Amino acid sequence: MEQKQSRNSSYDIAKGLCIILVVFGHAERGLSSSGAPPHFSLLGFADYAIYTFHMPFFFFVSGLFFSSGKNTGSIGFIAKLGKNIAYPYLFWSFLHGSLMVVMGHLGLTNTTIDFARVLEILWSPISPFWFLYALVFCQLASYELKNVQALTRLAFALVLFTLLYFTSHSVLWDIAYGLLYFTLGSVAKQYGFQDRRFGIPSFLALFVAFAISTYFSWQAQIPERLPFVSAILGIGLVVVLSQILASRENAISSILKTLGQLSVGIYVMHILAIGFARAVAVKLFHLTDMVSLLAITTFIGVVFPASVQMVAIRLGIHEWLALPASAHRRTVKPHTSQPLHRVTQSETD
Repeated sequence: MEQKQSRNSSYDIAKGLCIILVVFGHAERGLSSSGAPPHFSLLGFADYAIYTFHMPFFFFVSGLFFSSGKNTGSIGFIAKLGKNIAYPYLFWSFLHGSLMVVMGHLGLTNTTIDFARVLEILWSPISPFWFLYALVFCQLASYELKNVQALTRLAFALVLFTLLYFTSHSVLWDIAYGLLYFTLGSVAKQYGFQDRRFGIPSFLALFVAFAISTYFSWQAQIPERLPFVSAILGIGLVVVLSQILASRENAISSILKTLGQLSVGIYVMHILAIGFARAVAVKLFHLTDMVSLLAITTFIGVVFPASVQMVAIRLGIHEWLALPASAHRRTVKPHTSQPLHRVTQSETD
């Protein structure tokens, strides 16, 4: 469940890129009264393209750096799983849900939930925490099936995903969706994908292939979770772009790297930050321009949670808040001993 210390920083940059896309996607959909922009529009295509790969990427990276703990007993594995993923899921789901109840009654959110819904988190995750919920089962399945060949597990995950598509059980389909890309990451790990390096020609080829594949899927109105080819191309595109940025070592790559290291905090807090920023911009400042609102809510949705996590790390209270110290702490205080990487170091950060 830990991530290798020697992992190239390009994967932190990749996580930084994708967590921005996650926030952007939720900010954009939150601003749309229908939950999504008009289908035949540039923003509609961008929305569709982002959603084909941004969460598959995080599951893929989780599988890519997942350690099955062959030298770790079941009790030790479960203890780490509980500390690194289950506890953050329960803590932030309960806190987020409780705040949503209050904010909903104050008219600060698009949807209103009651406290009874918060108590259902053990079997029905509150968005966006379905990722952590599914990740628990992905790691459990990978641990229990660690002696089964990765390609066999991938075939099983693909069949499971396909079968559950025809059911109405969204939670099980979320888990199967995550397991598919988590296992794909495990397969990629066997072939040394994390150690391979790519350049601009690979980026251009992937970009063109991704754009064409995604455009045809969008025009055909295929649900965003089904274009498997687009998801794989999108994952590859982000990885290659992050490697190119990492080789530059400039301000942009440094910022993205930091955001990637803080991606857990951004992920668990961004919905609340977006909702608050949108409410202030619309109700207090009467802002109605879509572009301005999208820029403001995305910026606040990224910066505010990242700042909270950095403050928590400096104050030494991050574990109480179920936030990982992550690689960010190693950058700030390289001389101190570090706790085990949490969530998506195996991912989710």
